[in-house]
Amino acid sequence: MRKLITNSKIKLSVALLTFASLAVSCSDFLDTPPEDVFSDDNFWTSENNVKTYSWLNYNTFNGYGNNTGVTADFYFHAATGLIDDNLANNVFTNFPTAANSTNANWNEYYTLIRRCNLMLERVPNVPMDQAKKNHYIGVAKFFRAHTYFRLAQQFGDVPYTDKYLAQSDANVYKPALSRAEVIDNVIKDLEEAIPMLLNVDDSNVTVNKYTAYALLSRVCLGEGTYRKYNLGQNGNTYLQKAKDASLAVMNNNSYKLNTDWKALYNSVELLGNTEVILTKRYIKGVLGNSVQSYTNTSTVQNGLTKFAAESYVTTNGLPIKQTGNAQYLGDNNIANTFANRDPRFAKAFSTADYAYSDKPFNGLTSITGYVFQLYNNPATTGTEVTTGGQNQIDAPVFTLSEVYLNYAEACAELGTVTNADLNLSINKVRTRAGIATLTTDGTNASANGVQIDDPQRTTALEQKAGVVNPITWEIRRERRIEFMSWTTMRKEDLMRWKKGDYLDSNANPDVVLGARIIALIGTNSKTKVNSDGYVIPYAAGVSRLFVSPKNYLSAIPTNDISLYAAEGVTLKQNPGW
Repeated sequence: MRKLITNSKIKLSVALLTFASLAVSCSDFLDTPPEDVFSDDNFWTSENNVKTYSWLNYNTFNGYGNNTGVTADFYFHAATGLIDDNLANNVFTNFPTAANSTNANWNEYYTLIRRCNLMLERVPNVPMDQAKKNHYIGVAKFFRAHTYFRLAQQFGDVPYTDKYLAQSDANVYKPALSRAEVIDNVIKDLEEAIPMLLNVDDSNVTVNKYTAYALLSRVCLGEGTYRKYNLGQNGNTYLQKAKDASLAVMNNNSYKLNTDWKALYNSVELLGNTEVILTKRYIKGVLGNSVQSYTNTSTVQNGLTKFAAESYVTTNGLPIKQTGNAQYLGDNNIANTFANRDPRFAKAFSTADYAYSDKPFNGLTSITGYVFQLYNNPATTGTEVTTGGQNQIDAPVFTLSEVYLNYAEACAELGTVTNADLNLSINKVRTRAGIATLTTDGTNASANGVQIDDPQRTTALEQKAGVVNPITWEIRRERRIEFMSWTTMRKEDLMRWKKGDYLDSNANPDVVLGARIIALIGTNSKTKVNSDGYVIPYAAGVSRLFVSPKNYLSAIPTNDISLYAAEGVTLKQNPGW
């Protein structure tokens, strides 16, 4: 079990970690508890025990991964099969073609749900202050909601239970609930949790009222847009809830943006950071990650795609392909590529030189030529930078910047967005970034009085699933750039917008191209480029096809389908699998 430590005041001892592990053991195997450890009968006796038990839930946040593991929410494209359109994996990745017998997320998520259901059943009877009792009930509801949300995102219709059931209970095997019903239960859990949770618990390292508001904002924005773009339904009820939940966080003056965007992703300590609503902490000698060592010592980095690089606007707020944008100097060389561009571009990737197989840069090469440097922290040295499992930078889980962009997107999707809404939300993010702010008439978008007209918005690629209006397009762009390398978030965004075609190399060739390195044209370099000089990162003939509706959902594990069938219950496989 991963050992995520979130207590901000002390370093937990090995004994306490062992104690926490035993606490979950007693919840999963109550029939035969070891005689020398806590059992379900004698554990639920104090607030301290409840607190210890609740810490186990935080293992579900992957952050930058655990120790040398690469199952993470950022940068990595690990064994989970994650594919996004911003970063090309250093080894070509494709969608699975057949359903697997098991799925690690499926198993992990249902284990966590069972743990939350036990907590909800036992905590009301623990002798403790009522306010703290309510808080921990809220914590359990938060984690149950978060987990069912991710199940529905990944698998669609899934089995649902809000009770702690014995293995022999007939209700263990029930037909799956529809995705819509699961999400409605998620929202119900969060709306019940919010008034129960404390405003602050352990700073920003444990769940509080505003963490739940942030999750409610994420869930409702996701559901509102999913219904609109995937189902052709009216999602306004959910979009309004997303807007209201976002406002609850935005109106809390305790939360403020950092001065520097990069500090969200390369800080050794995010404890108490005013932009971070919830963080995953890494503590030397207890838990580390490998994200810095990978991007500083890896033989071949994951690299930025041409498709993503061209989404960075110039500082005047205009797209690079907009007619008359004199700030864009082209991409004939690296200096021109980065000149006058959104400063977040240069903070995430090296402006000194491209790096490829025949020409490493500081010992690094990149599959697309772009050298990733977002996580580099000059104050960290030695093994904290170079050695897997010993990197200590903290990972954000929920941020104020996400809430701002959730709010802006919800307003745009509702068709009610005003300049006041933009100034309250997205323009704060853009001002911090160093690019021109936006104005709107409710449909169009302008920067410095110039109406934005991005040719990319109406291409054949965009028309496959439907063109959005200019202000929605610019808000989506901002989300992409602000959360560059937050791979799980980007994948979830593409799925709810029904933009899986972005991942298809036939429909979108730019997703498997990299930097423009003109000097490689016509050479015998091991790094191949096309006739325009754009890096071709993978072998000739390699392609990735996004199949709809199949690739919008993961396959239900076949072992679980068989297990349900043995109990006389049909667990339907997802379309296309």
